[in-house]
Amino acid sequence: MVSVATIAPRLVEYVARLAVGLPVDDSDLRRISGSVLYPVMREVVRRVAANIVTTKNGLPRCNICGKGPFTRRGLYLHLIRVHRYDIIAFTEEEYKKIMEVISPLDKKY
Repeated sequence: MVSVATIAPRLVEYVARLAVGLPVDDSDLRRISGSVLYPVMREVVRRVAANIVTTKNGLPRCNICGKGPFTRRGLYLHLIRVHRYDIIAFTEEEYKKIMEVISPLDKKY
C-alpha cells in the first residue's frame, strides 16, 4: 500500500484546481491515490480544498496567506507556486485526522 507522504505531492495541483473551481477529473484522483485509498483521499482533498480558498466581495483570495484578490487562474498559480508545501502538509494532516476516526472502526469488526 502506498503511503500518503508519497501521494500528497502529486495531489497539489488537483487540490488547487478543486479549490479555485477549475475543472477536475475524478479519474486523475483515482489514478494518483489508487482504488483502495480513493474514497478516503476524495474526502481529504475536498476538506483541504475547502479550507485554502476564501471569497471576499465575490473575489477569490488565498486563505493561507490572505493575499488577493485573484482571478481563478491566478489563485491556482499562486497556490501551486507559493503554497505547494503547505498543501502537502495540510493533505497529510487531514489524512491522519480521518484515519484516526476510521481506524477504531476497523478494529471492531
